[in-house]
Amino acid sequence: MPKLVTLKNLHADNNHYHIYRTRRSKVADQLHYHDYFQVCFVANGEIIHAQGNREERLCAGDAFLVPPGFVHRLTFGKGAEIFSLSFDEFLFHPGFSYSNIYGFLTGLQKTAEEGNVRLRVMLDEERYKSAHSILECLLRQQKEDLPAELSAAPSLIAALLYYLAQVYYSQDSVPGNSGAQLLQCLEYINDHYKEELSLSELAKHFGMSRSAFCTVFPRLAGMPLHQYVADKRITEAQMLIRTKPAWKLSQIAAEVGYSDDSTFYRNFVKICGISPAQYRQRWENRK
Repeated sequence: MPKLVTLKNLHADNNHYHIYRTRRSKVADQLHYHDYFQVCFVANGEIIHAQGNREERLCAGDAFLVPPGFVHRLTFGKGAEIFSLSFDEFLFHPGFSYSNIYGFLTGLQKTAEEGNVRLRVMLDEERYKSAHSILECLLRQQKEDLPAELSAAPSLIAALLYYLAQVYYSQDSVPGNSGAQLLQCLEYINDHYKEELSLSELAKHFGMSRSAFCTVFPRLAGMPLHQYVADKRITEAQMLIRTKPAWKLSQIAAEVGYSDDSTFYRNFVKICGISPAQYRQRWENRK
């Protein structure tokens, strides 16, 4: 029976992350799964990463990234040493500036449900050096035990995930070179979500067919294009409701890209579970 490992087991549930460097692990050698995301980076030697009948040999410079609930095990070879980084999704929920990272992690969970999680991510020399430096910085940050508002950990983990995402969605994991193109596309959408965004035009702009775009985009963003744009708009609307109490809700709807109030209202309720007016009232009551 696979064993569940939690952030509480690592005494890290309040910080939403934990990192350590180790040469062996009794738990990792058994079938187990987590309630958090895990990044494993091989610093020295070799390890075997296995899931069911699948297994991959990882050497120095290789890594893997697995979502919560992914059942796997690690076997340490002679001289093996790894960084193990654990974090939960609350570090990158949609209201933060790292929403594209949140989308990547959501997409990873979807690929796990389809049985397509990669057991090995191979980093080139430059990314290896950068990842190693980031992990060393995270170890130092953890020892300093800083308050959340002063911690650089979320930014460092986001940078590490960008490097992994660039490799994870490379030529051998998605058709063509569409992974790198879609990372650029996400950045574009984050800057232009208030505008009318046509799926066909976006696909053409980033050198993909419409069908390929529809297939690959949800893998990276964790949701279809229309839902991703709606989430971006409603997240911005929530921020405006909190920070612009004098603005009318129709004014906020127009500001985030909705030409009619009914679509704004419908998407807000669908995503938040309450109406914009109820959200404003709850925020005012909280204050």
